[in-house]
Amino acid sequence: MKYNGNADSTILSVIVPIYNAAPFLEKCITSITMQTFRDMEIILVDDGSTDNSLEICKRYQGMDTRIKVISKKNGGLISARKAGVSAADSELIGFVDSDDWIEENMYEELVQCYVQTGCDLVSSGIIRDYENFQRTVQVMDHYEEGLYEDLEDEIYPSMLYSREYCDYGLYPTLVNKLFRKDKLADVYEGIDEAVFYGEDALTLYSYCMSISQIYIKRKAYYHYNIRSGSMCSTPDRRLPYNTYLLYTGLKKVFTQSEQSAVLMKQLKKYVLDLEFHNLKTLYHINMAVFDQWEFEYPEELFSDAYVIYGAGACGQALFREIEEMHKEQNMVAWVDKDADALLEECLYEVQTPEILCGLSYDYIIVAVKNENTAKEIIAELTDLYQIKREKLIWKPAKQVIRHS
Repeated sequence: MKYNGNADSTILSVIVPIYNAAPFLEKCITSITMQTFRDMEIILVDDGSTDNSLEICKRYQGMDTRIKVISKKNGGLISARKAGVSAADSELIGFVDSDDWIEENMYEELVQCYVQTGCDLVSSGIIRDYENFQRTVQVMDHYEEGLYEDLEDEIYPSMLYSREYCDYGLYPTLVNKLFRKDKLADVYEGIDEAVFYGEDALTLYSYCMSISQIYIKRKAYYHYNIRSGSMCSTPDRRLPYNTYLLYTGLKKVFTQSEQSAVLMKQLKKYVLDLEFHNLKTLYHINMAVFDQWEFEYPEELFSDAYVIYGAGACGQALFREIEEMHKEQNMVAWVDKDADALLEECLYEVQTPEILCGLSYDYIIVAVKNENTAKEIIAELTDLYQIKREKLIWKPAKQVIRHS
C-alpha cells in the first residue's frame, strides 16, 4: 500500500547516504517509513554501490511516494550527504546511516522540539548497538535538556570536550539531530569532501558556529550499529592527512568566535585523540597506556585480594598506578566483557567475567570512567553472577588532558 503524504507542507527531509549496504538497508528504510511522523520526504542517495542497494531503494520507492532515489558516482559520505541536501525540498534535514535504524517516534518528538522553540539544531541521544558483543550503550550530550540561546557561554566552552565528564559536550554525530536546511547547505559549501573520518565532527561543529539556538533532548532514539568492518576500526593510511584537513577546517571557523581560545584548546585535544586513534588503527598500538588519570581509591584497598573489571583506558591507567604502589601481587584477576577483542592490543592478560565464579577475592573494582556504564556493569555482575553488591566498588576517575 502506498502512502501519499501532503507534498505541499513537507517540513522534513530524511537523507540516507548508501554505499554497499544491502544486508542492512531494508531494516533501515523500513524504520524511517514507519515513523509516527508522516509528513516528510525520504531521500535515498546511492553513492555508486556495486551490490544490489540501488535495486532495494527503487523497490521501496515504488511502495512509498515520499521516497526519492538519487544514483550518483561514488564520492564519499560528505558528497552523498551534500547531494541529498541539494535535492531536499523541506525546512529541516535529518540523516540516517544505511546500516542503522531509528525508533518509530524519533522524528515526531524531534520535530515537536523544533516547532515549539524555532531553534536551529535539535540534538538527541544515541544507542550504540555492539554487534559482536551483544550489548547496547546509550550516549547523551552532556548538557541538561532544554533550549540554549547563549552558545558562546553555554555550549562552546565544552562543545568538543567537557572537563567535568572527560567526554564530548555535544556528541559529534549528525544522525541523531535535526538541522535547518538553509544553514546546513551554507555550511556544506565550506566542507572538504576529502574528509572521510571525523566528517560528522567537522560538519556539526562548523554548523554550530553559524547558529544561535540549540535544543538538547535527553532521550535516545537512534540505533548506531557498531560493526568490526566499520571505518573506525579499519586501517587506512590516509588518516593523518584526513586529520590535518579536519583540523584546518575547524580552525577556520573557531578562530572567528569570541571563545576561540577555549575552542582551539578543545580542538587540539580532539585532534590529538584522533592521531592516537590513527596509531592504534594503523599499527595496533594501544595508546591507552599513555593516558593519565586521577583516581580516588584509597591505597589500603589494594592490600586486600581484588579483581579489576575493565581493561580500557581507565582500567589500564589504574593498573599502572597499582604497579607504582607495588600492589599488583594482590590482584586476583583482570576481567573485561570484551577480553577477546583486547587480546591483540592489551599489554596484560585479561579474561572474561565468567572466571569470577571460581575465584576468591575481597573486592571487584569497576574501572570505567562513565557512571552509567559502571551501573550497568554492577547490575550485570549482581544479576548474572550473584556477586554481592558490597563487594563491587566504583569511584569517579578523572582523565588528565595530555596538553596544556
